[in-house]
Amino acid sequence: RVVQLYEAGRLSEAEFMALKALDDRPDLARYDRFELYRVLAFCAIANDDEVNGARHFIQALRLNPNLSPDPITWSPKVRRVFETARGEFLRITVEETRQRVAAEAEFCRKASLRSLYLPGAGQFDKGQPQRGVVYAAAFGISAVLFIYAEINLPKARDRYRQAQERQVIDREYRTYRNLYRLERIAGSMLIISYSAPFFDALWRAPAVKETQDKAK
Repeated sequence: RVVQLYEAGRLSEAEFMALKALDDRPDLARYDRFELYRVLAFCAIANDDEVNGARHFIQALRLNPNLSPDPITWSPKVRRVFETARGEFLRITVEETRQRVAAEAEFCRKASLRSLYLPGAGQFDKGQPQRGVVYAAAFGISAVLFIYAEINLPKARDRYRQAQERQVIDREYRTYRNLYRLERIAGSMLIISYSAPFFDALWRAPAVKETQDKAK
């Protein structure tokens, strides 16, 4: 109906109906919103309002960046306004992308610092709770095993050194050797499980909704 009104030269009615549809119908399909903004741009330019024409073209380009002027049906004036709008749209897009990347980088930096205080905390902040649970569990298990080995290793070493009988020596040696290996493995796991969440939070992209919400 908006297109029919525009083609009939009833520009005011077409503008009113298009704006009302955009305000009252948030459920409009993306293509319908694009078409309404495109017609609004034509109406504004027909009324010699090139500023609003360019503004409506920018909104149309947000919905359909592939929009291009028709050299046959679009007048030179409309094409000129559109090219101005497209240049401004590209500038806005670049600036928005820069701001979004900067916000995401800052958000990831803060999340990585939280992971230094508590491994896995940064992943929860980034909307990745499963990864956070895995990192926290890995760090906790590694810490428990390392502490266990650290506490029992000196005792096992003393028992091994003090053993006299062959069978006791062999048994105490195996115990000491296993605790020594556990200490080395758990220590390596502890370092990895502490550093991995930091780098993961720093470099891995967060969930989109979490980034938008928390970066604000």
